[in-house]
Amino acid sequence: MGKVLTLEVLISKEIEYLLEAEGYKEKQKLPSERELAEYFNVQRLTIRAALQILVQKGILVSRERYGYFIAPKRVQFSLNHTNSFKLMIERMGKTSYVKLLEFEKIKLNERLAEKTLLAEGTEMFRIMRLRYGNKEPIAVEKSYIVWELAKDLSEEDVHNKSLYETLKKKYRLSIAHSSHRVSVVYANGLEAELLKVSPSKPLIKYQGLVYEKKGRLLEYFETILRSDKIEFIIQRD
Repeated sequence: MGKVLTLEVLISKEIEYLLEAEGYKEKQKLPSERELAEYFNVQRLTIRAALQILVQKGILVSRERYGYFIAPKRVQFSLNHTNSFKLMIERMGKTSYVKLLEFEKIKLNERLAEKTLLAEGTEMFRIMRLRYGNKEPIAVEKSYIVWELAKDLSEEDVHNKSLYETLKKKYRLSIAHSSHRVSVVYANGLEAELLKVSPSKPLIKYQGLVYEKKGRLLEYFETILRSDKIEFIIQRD
């Protein structure tokens, strides 16, 4: 037997349709619970439950004493391609900025050597950046670039610039393919502080390996993203 839809779920779908039909925009305020209850001819508790369903789906945000608003659109991140994060944000009409937190030359420890399948002690550039979208922190990016392939890489090359564009222009290193993994984690103290979330906030961990056209490993990355700002999509050819 199919699952029976409750009244709250049905009303949430009707509200979602109404918002789309009326052309509501990001951050636009919804009518009050009382007005919606009168419009749909149901009790306010039913409306409240329906609105909470839409909050959980990321369609609405609730602000205490102010009401419900259309949630800002999440940045759509394709799992099929290695794209510039900066470009994807800007394509949505949002401003993008990257703050460089760390830039240093390191030698792979046992943990990173196991993840990259490179020899322990291999020299890498370790880059840590904080990504902003519309002036809000949305991702902590850790990138490990093989030093042998980009020996002259500098802080200036990666500060508020697309790392992949820099590697392409300066070293003629074009991305051929990547492998990646997505999981849900909870913020550690530093991540919570940088992303302005509570330690109990679920975040997305996006990690993987990036290879250049000659088949050589170019980068290992670990990125922590705010789940309320990012959504992953799969583009089919």
